[in-house]
Amino acid sequence: MAWVPNSQFEDDLVDMEPDFNFVHGQKAYDIRKQGELWPRPKSTYEHLKSREKRNSELENLHGSRGGSGRDIRESLQLMENIQKIAGTRPLGEHAKMKDWEDDSTNELEALAMMRHFGMMSMAIDSLHVQPEVKPPEGPIQIITNGRKQFPLITDPEFFKPRKIPRKKN
Repeated sequence: MAWVPNSQFEDDLVDMEPDFNFVHGQKAYDIRKQGELWPRPKSTYEHLKSREKRNSELENLHGSRGGSGRDIRESLQLMENIQKIAGTRPLGEHAKMKDWEDDSTNELEALAMMRHFGMMSMAIDSLHVQPEVKPPEGPIQIITNGRKQFPLITDPEFFKPRKIPRKKN
């Protein structure tokens, strides 16, 4: 016969100290934790709108983090690089705000960028030339990978099935 407890230990533990009720304490904690997440916005869009309004108020109060001068300067440097690639500006001449509004060279600059970058990375430095990998010379070579060595079998005849010799009676 299996052992059956003769008391309700959990109930006794809770009843021992009525002011220190674990169950009600956990429920109170859950309610308080849930209350921290309320009031929730009626919809996500309202929440985003209120957050955008708050951010704009903070930006007006403290000013933008980078300033528009830095953004304009970075844009002009980028435009200067594009003009250098396309050759639409004499070398050494800096880009100006007048060039920003000029749309006459857009197509020429776009084509020059496609020709210049192609499938390469947009990084300034070009990629290093990869060394050519020579094919193995013999039918079986030993390849080393760190401390491990394993054979590389390049002979196609090695993998063809052969007749199995059978014993004669």
